[in-house]
Amino acid sequence: MSKVRVMQTKPVVLTVLCLATLVQVGCGKGTAGDQPPAVSANTGTVSSAPAAASSAPSVKLTSGQLGAIKLAPAQVYKFPVEREAVGSVSFADDPAIIQAESTLVGAAASYDLTRKELARVKALGDANGIAQKELEQATSDEQTAAANLRAARDAVRVFGKSDAQINQMISTGQIERPPSERSATRWVVANALESDAPLFHAGQNAAISVLAFPDKVFDGVISEVYSIVDPNSHRVTLRIQADDPKNELKSGMLANVLIQIQQPASSVGVPEKGVVREGDGTMTVWVTTDRANFVQRMVKIGLRENGNVQILEGLQPNEQVVTDGAIFLDNILQAPPSD
Repeated sequence: MSKVRVMQTKPVVLTVLCLATLVQVGCGKGTAGDQPPAVSANTGTVSSAPAAASSAPSVKLTSGQLGAIKLAPAQVYKFPVEREAVGSVSFADDPAIIQAESTLVGAAASYDLTRKELARVKALGDANGIAQKELEQATSDEQTAAANLRAARDAVRVFGKSDAQINQMISTGQIERPPSERSATRWVVANALESDAPLFHAGQNAAISVLAFPDKVFDGVISEVYSIVDPNSHRVTLRIQADDPKNELKSGMLANVLIQIQQPASSVGVPEKGVVREGDGTMTVWVTTDRANFVQRMVKIGLRENGNVQILEGLQPNEQVVTDGAIFLDNILQAPPSD
């Protein structure tokens, strides 16, 4: 299960502004001779010669300083594409679903009765002069029952039941539970972000964790995606069947759920300590070709899994990259020149 860690962040180093009123040439606009020389100090050698706008910052380390970092070729990892939901372990049968389905069966029976009564009154009226009031009452009862049936169908449809399943319940007058939905089954009812609603569907795998068993993950499968979004929390409800062979899950337990919405993505990854969040919010890594000169490179990150960060742009497989100690190189780059 994915665990998100806080990305290390580099402190912002303030630069000294040049006073344009005291010099004829503004900051950073002088010639090559106006630039300060390269600085060698205990913190390493920082390249400070003028460079083109496309040149990346670089640092040269001494052999002794190499012990402060770790290097490895950039590798390809599989990053699960998941979404998170939170909820709780529920009853074997969701009381809300049971109530809706029971109401549906009752409404269908009531509609069938009033429909037959209306037909009887109409038949008697044609032959025996039934009072208009009785005919109007039977018509009203039939219309009310029909409206109640439509509402009951909509209520059951909210819980993800298809029209075929609804028609089956109406025609048989019974609520059948498949073997996978009987009382021995454990369920988790979880809520996910409204924006993620289009990503979920029945049959997707889920990983369930509860506070009572912090080191254990229960496998699950989405059984139903409710077809409405809560207007207050703006979350969609998922009903997840949990695999609990030892009957460890108890109704009411808080549950965190990770739903796999597609197959894991294969991508270049770097350990978290190899990625630095710069002061302006950009992400950078350090690469080298000779294990002495290191170039800072801006990257675009994605998913995180097992301590690794997915690199979407800016790094190729097998490039030699700093996997631990990237912040050390950033500090060297930003260290003020020594006299």
